[in-house]
Amino acid sequence: MTNVRKVISAVASATFAAAAAAAVIPATAHADAHQVTYTVSSPNNLTATVNYVSSDPPSQAAYNADPSKFMTSVQAPLSGGAPVTYTATLANPAQWASITASGMLHWPDSGNGPAQFHCEIAVDGQVVAHQDATTTVTCTGRG
Repeated sequence: MTNVRKVISAVASATFAAAAAAAVIPATAHADAHQVTYTVSSPNNLTATVNYVSSDPPSQAAYNADPSKFMTSVQAPLSGGAPVTYTATLANPAQWASITASGMLHWPDSGNGPAQFHCEIAVDGQVVAHQDATTTVTCTGRG
């Protein structure tokens, strides 16, 4: 009878250990989240419309159906090359990280010509994308 108790005790311990390990797995999955830093700047004096992905969509279809559910849109005053930054935590920044900035010059203090923009995406402190453009600039984590 003692051997039966030992076997039952061992099985119960193994079952408890497996259940405890299963309970820990979801907490570990959160550790895969990445800190995404979006940066936009312009040498011009302007107010930019900035749109960036702030949360992971569950699928491409969900994103295509309503991207505004997963994006943040702000009006950002830019001047003299001073950057503005925004942060988000994304599980899959290679697929979803994206920022777009566009705007018009403020006359007369910015002169004539198109607005100039620079954008950058850093994931966990490492720059993964940057772009310079006039009128509208877009950076994506897809490279």
